Amino acid sequence: MSLPNSKPVEAKPAEQHITLNGDIYTLPSFTMKQIHDAIPPHCFQPSILRSMAYVARDYFYLGALVYLSTTYIPLVPSSYLRFFAWTAYTIIAGMVMTGVWILAHECGHGGFSKNKQLNNTMGLIMHSFLLVPFHSWKITHSAHHKATGNIEKDTAFVPHTRESWVKKNAGKDADVSSIELAHLAEDAPLVTLWYAFVHQVFGWPGYLLFNLTGQKYEGLGFPQYSHFYFGRDSPLFKAGQLKLVVLSDVGVGIMMILLGLCVRQFGWWYVSVLYGVPYLWVNHWIGKFCSS
Repeated sequence: MSLPNSKPVEAKPAEQHITLNGDIYTLPSFTMKQIHDAIPPHCFQPSILRSMAYVARDYFYLGALVYLSTTYIPLVPSSYLRFFAWTAYTIIAGMVMTGVWILAHECGHGGFSKNKQLNNTMGLIMHSFLLVPFHSWKITHSAHHKATGNIEKDTAFVPHTRESWVKKNAGKDADVSSIELAHLAEDAPLVTLWYAFVHQVFGWPGYLLFNLTGQKYEGLGFPQYSHFYFGRDSPLFKAGQLKLVVLSDVGVGIMMILLGLCVRQFGWWYVSVLYGVPYLWVNHWIGKFCSS
């Protein structure tokens, strides 16, 4: 029985998902259990021997690169060829150091071994070597995976809403319609190249120090945003986690002292080329890895 003057309610069409090419895309209906069950069982059985062998391999590669480059590159008579050789060293060493970063990343995920203490120990050593506060990163990284892509809860990659973008670039009182050209300019090749350079070279330390791409918290800023901050007003860590933040800071501090001793012994140039530039290459690859 229908009410007087009532109109039939039309059923809403099912929501369609469209690809960038305009094709209709059907979302997969796989459950997490189905995905888990499709993975071979041996993939969930990490080998301590194999994992430690990867660590030994990568540090051996890095040590061999340092030895060969410092021994033979200075003997090259041409300054142009020496420049080319040092450049090749920094690229290859950066890739090897990125491998060390990935091994530490697996320690944070518990994939290095089933021994939690070993994971934490090796992760702390390897990430400290790369000036990363292991436990601090591990805590926020875990929160990131629990809310990946959630604008309100993600802790690592939080995109701007239109309103926040306007406030950041044109001030709190800016008219949204007045910044259309500025918004479009973001896609200009030179602007894209600049942002890619900044993100891939300095984005990673910027995230650790200033939480640049992370969640913003009203009334707080640096140093509360920093992964190195262990005050009780930190929005990133709970009170019970602050000791781990301190431990992470100690690990990075020891590495910085070792680098300072190396500078004193061998000079800025050698330390910059042997460690500094490869470190920037690590930031590049981590930026690519994390944004893929």
